[in-house]
Amino acid sequence: MIFRASLLLGALFGISTCLKVGIIHMHGLDESYDVPDHLHFKQYIEEATNIPVHLVDAFNKLSSLTPLAKQVPEILEKVKVIAAQYDKVIAVGYSQGGVIWRGMIESWDDHNVDTFISIASPQHGIAGPPPLLKKMVPYIDNFSRTPTFYLFVYSPLGQNLAPLNYYLDPYHYERYLEHAEFFPRLNNEKGTDEEKARQKTNFLRLRKLVLVGGPDEDALRPRESAQFGYYNERGNRDNVVIPMEETRFYQEDLFGLRSLDERGGVVVCTVEGPKHVEFRDDQTVMDRCVVSAVRDLVGE
Repeated sequence: MIFRASLLLGALFGISTCLKVGIIHMHGLDESYDVPDHLHFKQYIEEATNIPVHLVDAFNKLSSLTPLAKQVPEILEKVKVIAAQYDKVIAVGYSQGGVIWRGMIESWDDHNVDTFISIASPQHGIAGPPPLLKKMVPYIDNFSRTPTFYLFVYSPLGQNLAPLNYYLDPYHYERYLEHAEFFPRLNNEKGTDEEKARQKTNFLRLRKLVLVGGPDEDALRPRESAQFGYYNERGNRDNVVIPMEETRFYQEDLFGLRSLDERGGVVVCTVEGPKHVEFRDDQTVMDRCVVSAVRDLVGE
């Protein structure tokens, strides 16, 4: 009787009182799932929403450099076990974890991910070395400004490093298509018609995509990539950035971004103030971008 009454209330008032929802969070590059910021995120969101948050323990620290074509399927197997406990899942991906989450969503048939919250994640790629690579490879920042850096990026050695898997140089686009595998396939820029249709179908199973970024982002180049903006065809040579709606990803609806937006499923959540690492548990980010998205699903 209680179960039926709950269903009736849900039907009348749009409140998903019987819906079992869980949040699954994927960390970023060169960090662990259990760093204090992520533990704080988990505690805060659970207290604010009464929804359990699962921090994915996979490819921590330096192992996060593993090519994403290997990371995505291995992490997905762990995620499926967690997701099976719930009717609906809210995916949260911070930094590289957001790219990994999109890879899992697009390759996961009949998934139960309702909402995908991408936090400070290079969804349209990067065109400059991230800080971790600067620490590991001396002078790489200067090297990245040379006319031949793209040859390293799109070499077997470069593509063996996860952060260069999503390095998209529009100025050398043909070489990117030829030598990069993970990112152009993720974006449906290459692949068979069947593969592209499958990925697009899976992406469009999402009800909501929340893109979190801000003007003080200091790691992503360009920072607008967090919300699917990107450089024009000149790349980082002129530093001209076009908004999401003017990119090829959107205009040609390669993997369903425009379709999702046109049905009201894309939310751009811009927060001033936090630097890249501060997005992990910034109070405003958690309240405006995460808690609000959770409540949008559960109806509170």
